[in-house]
Amino acid sequence: MKKLITLLLLCLTVGSASAGNILNESFEYANHDFAPPVGWTCNDSSWCCGYLEKDHNRIPHTGNWYAFSNVEDAWMYMPMYLIPSMRYRFTSWAVSDETYQLEFWAGTSPNPDDMHTLLLSATVASGEYEKFTNFVETIPNNCNYIAVHAVGSRGSYLTIDDIEIDMVEQYQFEAEAITGDTAMFPGSQAVFRFLIHNTGYDPVDVTVHPSNEFFTDFSFYSNGVLMSTFPTQPDEYVEVTCHATLRPEIEPGTVAWLDVHMTIPCNCNTAMVTFWVTPLDITQTDENEAANICVYPNPTTDYVTVEAEDLQSVTLYNINGKTLSSMAAKGNSVRLDVSDLKAGVYIISAKTRSTSSFVKSILKM
Repeated sequence: MKKLITLLLLCLTVGSASAGNILNESFEYANHDFAPPVGWTCNDSSWCCGYLEKDHNRIPHTGNWYAFSNVEDAWMYMPMYLIPSMRYRFTSWAVSDETYQLEFWAGTSPNPDDMHTLLLSATVASGEYEKFTNFVETIPNNCNYIAVHAVGSRGSYLTIDDIEIDMVEQYQFEAEAITGDTAMFPGSQAVFRFLIHNTGYDPVDVTVHPSNEFFTDFSFYSNGVLMSTFPTQPDEYVEVTCHATLRPEIEPGTVAWLDVHMTIPCNCNTAMVTFWVTPLDITQTDENEAANICVYPNPTTDYVTVEAEDLQSVTLYNINGKTLSSMAAKGNSVRLDVSDLKAGVYIISAKTRSTSSFVKSILKM
């Protein structure tokens, strides 16, 4: 119950901090070729909708509609009230056959003279399909319409693919797990990966706080650098790798998980990712017995050697518990070839006459 309440509270916190998209894919619904975009007002049909084929310089996207213009000075308008106290992100994708100036405006009525606030201005280079985005920190009063304005050469084309308008806050972020469910042995180490996305319009430092009910010995990396706080820029994705050890005392078959909570300095937004783990059933020796067994090199690239007195056999598993290879010992050491394995974490189980099983995780680079 405590787990469920925590999850619900965090979901509510994240949901309230991200206001979401208020205009998305605005040319894609009930449109027809060479008709003005639905919901938009255009002067003399200066903007039309079309389905892009593999002609001209425009990039086709099967099943999508686009708005395009081939006049020198084109305006189109949509009624939309922008709240002065909110912050917005404007995003669009565009391509042209000659250089165009693309602008987004806000104003009081569908007329160029009444457009008083420039929201986004960008130069669309010839032949390049580009994304244009901008945060608008101050919205004035009386913004009842938005407008798209394009200025180019007569006979040339400008095509825009979707307009997105998001209400955002100064500091906010999202987190998404990359790694799925995992099965592992108690006492072994696993690797979990997740993404942090800065969805606010200012840089923000995200600090991770892992739960310790089932795991210990945490380390977090980004681009190979060990850290617990991850600096992010607006609209930046940061991939984080977490190394953690499943506690040796965890009973096989237990429902286990790792929660990674994330906070930012203003405490105005939190997020959490959860990784579910199934502990596997292999007996773990105590530290005194484990000290007599040596596994090296770790990390490794080609081979791994297991040494112990009275060594009987060595078995290699993947992180999901699948047996990859098993070798009987001839003497006190076994050398395993791991050169063909993908990079990741693997599990070695070594048996001796005095131990039922010793479990060790290795990292293949």
